[in-house]
Amino acid sequence: ANVYLAYSTALVLGAMGSMAVNASSSKSFAPKWFRAYSFVGFVTSVAWIYVLAAEVVNVLQAFGVVLGVSETILGLTVLAFANSIGDLVANLAMAKAGMPGMAAAACLGAPLLNLLLGAGSATFLGNLLVESPYPFELNMQLYVSLLFLIFTLIALLVYALYNKMKAGKMLGVILILIYVASVVTCLGLEAWGGKKLLTQNVGRKMQALA
Repeated sequence: ANVYLAYSTALVLGAMGSMAVNASSSKSFAPKWFRAYSFVGFVTSVAWIYVLAAEVVNVLQAFGVVLGVSETILGLTVLAFANSIGDLVANLAMAKAGMPGMAAAACLGAPLLNLLLGAGSATFLGNLLVESPYPFELNMQLYVSLLFLIFTLIALLVYALYNKMKAGKMLGVILILIYVASVVTCLGLEAWGGKKLLTQNVGRKMQALA
């Protein structure tokens, strides 16, 4: 009900705004608030991304229920591919255009932005609006992903220092193999221990062992 109310409110406000712009605009001159359109367009784009992302998550949950696959595996495979395909195409285009440095920086900067800004803002807002300290669930999939992430960063650093900051074909092979190993590890853990092994909160157990 809240979703339909939000959609209806956005539709009404958008229609009113479009009629106001149409009534106050002319083909010969731009309205006074023309520069504010860029900000409104940015906010609208963010809203659409939020709505579509929520719907994609709902579809993935439905697929998980129908196919008997955990949401963690769907997020690690299907959703990750959907989120990364745009960056992949853009980075390949930049590399082919003779800008490998920009492509490499984008490959590292995009996940860094998602990890730091996404997790940071979610944690900050969770502490501010929900509960402080915010009950952050740490499941096995998160630990596995963090371990592979740390291993990948160390491998990149060692390879770059050993090859005098030059990226060869072997670097691409190594990174692809690490990614395949991470996906196979998560799939194997779910096949061995079931859905609950990857999704259960193991943060308290790790704290007890520490």
